[in-house]
Amino acid sequence: MIQDILALREKGFSFRKIAKELETTVGKVQYCFKKYQEELQQEGLEDTNQMDDAALITEIDEKAIEEEEGKKVETEKPVEVIKDVPVHPLPAAYERDEVMLMPRTPNSLYVYWETRESTRRMIEHQFRAPWHELKKAIRLYDVTALLFNGHNAHRFIDSDLPEMTNNWYFHGLTENRTFIVDLGIKTKAGTFFSILRSNPIDTPRVKEGMEGQYVDAVHKWQTGQSQEPEWLEHFSTYSYYESTK
Repeated sequence: MIQDILALREKGFSFRKIAKELETTVGKVQYCFKKYQEELQQEGLEDTNQMDDAALITEIDEKAIEEEEGKKVETEKPVEVIKDVPVHPLPAAYERDEVMLMPRTPNSLYVYWETRESTRRMIEHQFRAPWHELKKAIRLYDVTALLFNGHNAHRFIDSDLPEMTNNWYFHGLTENRTFIVDLGIKTKAGTFFSILRSNPIDTPRVKEGMEGQYVDAVHKWQTGQSQEPEWLEHFSTYSYYESTK
């Protein structure tokens, strides 16, 4: 056994690895090695001091290795397996009344909306018809330089909405104008009944220096210096294109 131990020691194996390789205990390996060293000392084949120093260094190294490996075993904790966190899909609706108008380009807008169940029930009661049978529509107002009261827009345009639609696009608009959208119901007589109103939004300017271009015209009209708003001269009829997602 000592020959095997010596051969493995020459390869740099520690006592722990030698014991594992020879399928024995570390204590037996150390005992055989120490006994071999003592026999060499008695035969005078090696210097006693060198043997003592070598044995001491070997013992210290082995103890350090064993202690370090023991610490690793104590400190190592089982890896905690994190279970899959359930992913909740976004709700289809948030149960609120809202119309949100957003600019896309200087000539296009995007609008989306949501209505509460209670609001739909109230409209059903008002028109004596189920919600899905009512004709929905959306109205786009041009309210540039106006204190809008619902009836004084420069222009407005209506778009009939397919059932189950909750968003809309407006294209071909004029840049640097202010718009508002109403979501409503078209009656059998063709009257538009407003349900919800959006925030006002400006289409972006294309050219620099267009900011405040209607201020003087509005001031003249407000102070009676002009009979009708001059800014209407700058307003060109816009075409529109709508599509649903």
